[in-house]
Amino acid sequence: MADVAVLLVLGLVIGLLIGLLGAGGTVLTVPALVYLADLPVEAAVATSLVLVLLSAGSGLVGHSGSGRVLWREGLVFGGMGSVGAVVGSRLSAVVPERLLLGLFSAVLLAAAAGMLRDRTDPVGDGGGARRPWWQVALLAAGVGLLTGFFGVGGGFLAVPALVLALGLPLERATATALVVIVVNALVALAARGGHGVDLAATVWTGLGAVAGGAGGALVAHRVPTAALRRAFGALLVVTAVGVLTAARL
Repeated sequence: MADVAVLLVLGLVIGLLIGLLGAGGTVLTVPALVYLADLPVEAAVATSLVLVLLSAGSGLVGHSGSGRVLWREGLVFGGMGSVGAVVGSRLSAVVPERLLLGLFSAVLLAAAAGMLRDRTDPVGDGGGARRPWWQVALLAAGVGLLTGFFGVGGGFLAVPALVLALGLPLERATATALVVIVVNALVALAARGGHGVDLAATVWTGLGAVAGGAGGALVAHRVPTAALRRAFGALLVVTAVGVLTAARL
């Protein structure tokens, strides 16, 4: 296991990103646990799922009284994605580590695109018509598959999916996506039977994330969010290149 200080700092950075941006920080968890904490990929993915669950759950607590969380829609969408979460978890356990890391770099690039995208893009405005149920089911399954396979929250995919599938305004989609993430992470962990979770890494990284999240939320209104999103997007691109190089793909 990595040094406790490394795990605490890792959690602090992840928590700060979540507190400042509202989402996105957990996408760095798997490569950080692999390359900084020396965890096997399978353990890093399983441990990341626990951290995703804790992060999304704490975010829900903050949003619960705001009226922005649509619980029924979130639970139904998350439930529809459960099959994807189970399939993703099972596939993740049998895919070779190098291939999984190579695919993960694509996830990092997709997250980077979400961070760098102009927030005035009409896709994020919401208020449109709901899609047919089968399209909603496919989008939900895709979000669940992402969570189960890579151990990430997938907020960068869940939010636009809720906007496109259910026609939710961006503000409500962002809050409701946390329900979807909690459901998918729970299902993915259950599908794994808790196998692979590194308890010590979870505890120390989780403690850092709680502290970082609280600090980030306190100063979020003082930080230029647009510039921070661009910087984080650039960091994700660099990380994706680093993962590809390390995996020798």
